[in-house]
Amino acid sequence: MYPETNSVTKDYFVFMKGNNFMPTFEKNLEKNGIEISFDNIPDEEVRSELKRNGFRWHRANKLWYAKETPERLKLAEKLCGKAEKKRYCYCSSLQDFFSIDKKKWLSIMKREFSLEYGLRLEKLQELAWEDCFDNLQEFLRLVDNKNKMFDIIFEYSLPYESGRRPDVLLISEEQVIILEFKMKDKFLPEDIDQVAAYARDISEYHYESRNKLVTPILVLTKSGNKKPSKLSNGVIILSVNYLSTLIDKESLETVTPCNIDNWINSRYEPLPTIVEAAKKFMENESLPNIKKITSTGIPDAIKFLKELTTDAKVNKKHILALVTGVPGAGKTFLGLQYVYDVCKSSENVNSVYLSGNGPLIEVLTDALNSDVFVKNIHTVVNEHILGKTKGFNKNILVFDEGQRAWDKEQMFKKRNTSMSEADILIDLAENELEWSVLLILVGEGQEINTGENSGLIQWDTALKRSNKKWIVACPDKLVDIFKETNTVIANDNFNLNKTLRSYLANDVSKFINLILDGEIEKAKNLSTPILKAGFNMYVTRDLKKAKEYCTNRYSDNKNKRYGILASSKAYNLSCYSIKPIFKPQISKWFNSEPFESGSCCQLNIAISEFDCQGLEIDMPIIGWGVDMLWNGNNWDKFKKDEGIDSESNIYRKNSYRVLLTRGRDGFIVFIPDEPRFNPTFEILLNSGLQKLN
Repeated sequence: MYPETNSVTKDYFVFMKGNNFMPTFEKNLEKNGIEISFDNIPDEEVRSELKRNGFRWHRANKLWYAKETPERLKLAEKLCGKAEKKRYCYCSSLQDFFSIDKKKWLSIMKREFSLEYGLRLEKLQELAWEDCFDNLQEFLRLVDNKNKMFDIIFEYSLPYESGRRPDVLLISEEQVIILEFKMKDKFLPEDIDQVAAYARDISEYHYESRNKLVTPILVLTKSGNKKPSKLSNGVIILSVNYLSTLIDKESLETVTPCNIDNWINSRYEPLPTIVEAAKKFMENESLPNIKKITSTGIPDAIKFLKELTTDAKVNKKHILALVTGVPGAGKTFLGLQYVYDVCKSSENVNSVYLSGNGPLIEVLTDALNSDVFVKNIHTVVNEHILGKTKGFNKNILVFDEGQRAWDKEQMFKKRNTSMSEADILIDLAENELEWSVLLILVGEGQEINTGENSGLIQWDTALKRSNKKWIVACPDKLVDIFKETNTVIANDNFNLNKTLRSYLANDVSKFINLILDGEIEKAKNLSTPILKAGFNMYVTRDLKKAKEYCTNRYSDNKNKRYGILASSKAYNLSCYSIKPIFKPQISKWFNSEPFESGSCCQLNIAISEFDCQGLEIDMPIIGWGVDMLWNGNNWDKFKKDEGIDSESNIYRKNSYRVLLTRGRDGFIVFIPDEPRFNPTFEILLNSGLQKLN
């Protein structure tokens, strides 16, 4: 009997939240022992591995115990998420795979699945493995001898991708072939998009694959007559009996074995969400040097901002810097990175991230469990009006979506003052700070609230009313606004014109603008490279199909987010159970686990343009309302009452611009199956959106 512990030094390592069992281990220094506890009964494979390594079950203390050895410590660390994971279930040369016994292979897969991923093995998953093994042994062994030089990997977990795992990878020095197996005779759009996304991510973010040809293949194991066909996005679909023929055709002339360990342990640098980025900064971690971000000019912009900061601090200057960008261009990433870099490298420099976007602030505050890092701009402004900002010490102020600052008219209504928010921030910096850098991040074409359409003119007006001489740094296109009375430094790295949100599809924002401007033919021409790059754009008249697509595509990805968006003026959608609620619990909608009530992934709560602006989800479903109808020639002006224009088209267009640019993987537009929506449905199809079948 293993004695009960009295005096112990505990070192708890908690496994990943959300897994089926959550083990911890502790060292019993008094007894030179290791004790492992589970929240639930571990799988048989885990129990067998524990027994094989000398661990025994302590019935009274409800834990597994053993004397400490290096091997046992390594197993405990691995089970509890402390040790570095292998990131796969099985890896060998293709030749060795052909010689392995099915029972032995399946035993390895089951053991490693439990040990590596901490997941319970469902019977359906085991059946899928057996089906995959049988088909590969039968059909893949027929490949040419040169192709037997590939290494094969099963269930490789893409780093930082929430457990996303391609079924099978064939890897050589020259090529990566992705095999995604489906036990069916027909495929769905989400099946195609899933394997295309694997190819996109491995090509874009996997360092050791940067010079390799990546070939995505969808294999239908229950179909015997599907000859290989290649889609525009590069995905090849086929019946399993054509597999060896296709591999021989698609493989390069030379197949050279690669250093498989280097490939498995490669740097992998995916694009984080805004929330993920903010968490990294709070944990004092810099964002990875993502090549996508590097290509946008963001590093050059940050470098110049840091030079301006040094100049302002040393020479006691006040600088207004403006960075413009299309939706998803990385303005917020730039702001967060700038704040982090400056605070890390400079002593006695404090900063704050400001936004008038209440939902974004709520989501960030909830995710960070802190209200120090981010502040609502309206709150800070109100505190200054009330004289509560004495001792304010934030020399670096980053104002996201600064073109949406309230103008004088809105401030008079809301705060009974004749000063705009721009006036007040300039006043705050001048009177409370010896020096400052006020960075305005400017989104283009996203003014959706009354009082936000004064744009950047009010910043020039505020500078003209100021008591101190300011320096303005901005892109070339803004120089004329400020040059009359200010010293202006032009730098075109301050204009971010490529989108990051949509991965490879740099032209998504331009595409959306063309649709909203009625330039349908131009939009159609632009849609082809966007779709080919892996950004999925669908339109459907069946809301159920849209929901099924999202749940099927992201069923194994608990960190992926999909949800319903709709215009605040889309009154007609309530009969489809799409009605954006007033003041939703946006942090719960965005941050909750997919299975939790209130999560966006439940697809039962819609949010409007006011609540999703500044946020991003992987796949939004956008309900199309009566406030944006195509009349055959252009978009009708929204009419609140019949025959009376309630507002110009600008806010409606901007609302849909916001809704249509929230997606990271793409978007789905739901058009009600009503006659009045027929022209709108047809024009979206004609612009290049794909019909979701």
